[in-house]
Amino acid sequence: MLTINVVLDDGAYMPTKAHDSDAGWDLRTPVDVVVPGGSSATIDTGVHVAVPDGYCGLVVSKSGLNVKFDMTSTGLLDAGYTGSLKIKLYNHRKGNDYAFKAGDKITQLVILPIPAVQMVQVSELDQTERGDQGFGSSGR
Repeated sequence: MLTINVVLDDGAYMPTKAHDSDAGWDLRTPVDVVVPGGSSATIDTGVHVAVPDGYCGLVVSKSGLNVKFDMTSTGLLDAGYTGSLKIKLYNHRKGNDYAFKAGDKITQLVILPIPAVQMVQVSELDQTERGDQGFGSSGR
């Protein structure tokens, strides 16, 4: 089992999981905040994590906030960064502000292994069934 050290600023909440089998660790806001409709807000969680070499942290929207309220967030936490996790929330519902209370879940952090990868320039890529077809090319 991978152990990740966490430091919390005053008022910050420890990342938690609702179920042991969950992939994401819930991050909470330490303060009340309103995300204006059609705009965004950045929340400093006060959570500092030490992601080890060979791993990264991926910030992923909470599905309930995304599906029910059009609220999204995304981000990448590289190994070695130990500053406070700041989360940018996007409210896609124009005209509908969304209010969070201190302690509300705002996003989730997934810790993922990163394989060793080398990029090599070549003159052309192997042919595949899909090729360069994208953006809806596979149908509805």
